[in-house]
Amino acid sequence: DIYVLVRAADEKHGLERLRSELRTIAPDRPVRKDWLDRIHPVCGDLTQTNLGLSTTRWNTLAEQVDSIYHNGAWVNYLYDYGTLRAANVGGTNEIIRLAMSHRPKVLNHISTTFVFGWSAKEVLYEKDNNQDLDLLDFGYSQSKWVSEQVVRDAMRQGLRARIFRPALITPSIDGRGGSFDIAVRLLTFMVQHGIGTTAANQVSFSPADQTADNIVSVALQPASLDKTFHVTRDDYASMQDVTSILADLSGKSFTHYPITAFIPQVTSRCQQGDILFPLLDFFLRSTDNIAAMEFKRYDNANYQRYRDLAPLSKADPPLEDVVLGIWRFMLHHQLVNR
Repeated sequence: DIYVLVRAADEKHGLERLRSELRTIAPDRPVRKDWLDRIHPVCGDLTQTNLGLSTTRWNTLAEQVDSIYHNGAWVNYLYDYGTLRAANVGGTNEIIRLAMSHRPKVLNHISTTFVFGWSAKEVLYEKDNNQDLDLLDFGYSQSKWVSEQVVRDAMRQGLRARIFRPALITPSIDGRGGSFDIAVRLLTFMVQHGIGTTAANQVSFSPADQTADNIVSVALQPASLDKTFHVTRDDYASMQDVTSILADLSGKSFTHYPITAFIPQVTSRCQQGDILFPLLDFFLRSTDNIAAMEFKRYDNANYQRYRDLAPLSKADPPLEDVVLGIWRFMLHHQLVNR
């Protein structure tokens, strides 16, 4: 059985929210009854003490649950640390208390490669944790860095856990998904305006469904406990590789700029109402940092090893398929014209 923390007035409302999200993922398929029989909404809130649960509900979960997947966070690149702290850090503290209450449980903590901030280190290894808080200048990265340290502190106190650091998560290959995140917004804008960049920054786009499958596959292996995993693509790709595929799919040509010229192109073209406009200030103040990261690469040796040992894991799909999924998502949500 799977217990899902959800903000809702009651379990009926919570179940409808979950059903709605499942329909977003697969609107042409009915939600399977055997799934619904196993899925139990838990009405609560990451920002509240005891996750906003009654003492009875908290104790029941603490006694029954075996494993926890903590993927809850407030993802926003504009808000400061103080705004995001309650959900991202406080929520992690409450999840750890649940994991260590009554009987031991395994925590699978979903972190992010953003814990490295704008690090320009040549290779970022899974054993690295940016201990000096180097180049963490925006609230989301700061809050996720702190929440990861909270997990590490608990591991030193006996918590059994794994830490997963995905990079950029994209829609499924068939174009399903409901998140208009930074990658979708930027790529949509680039297609609309026919601009790209020659920057050599590593771009690691992973479809959401494949990422989830592989995190679970790795987590089902007892030998993977107490390790950190960079959930990134095995092979290097740049944004120019991505826009080359988008050019074939869209029939558009792209003008490519060095990163120091690309960001000014974005800021000069972006208007209020554009899908990228809410993140314009973030890009404007991050130009120099993005340029400095051009030759940074992510090591994912642990992730490759345990993923490849798992019988139900999935190898990286070709980059063409990943970008096709993003393109299908754009078309489905009418973000671009065919």
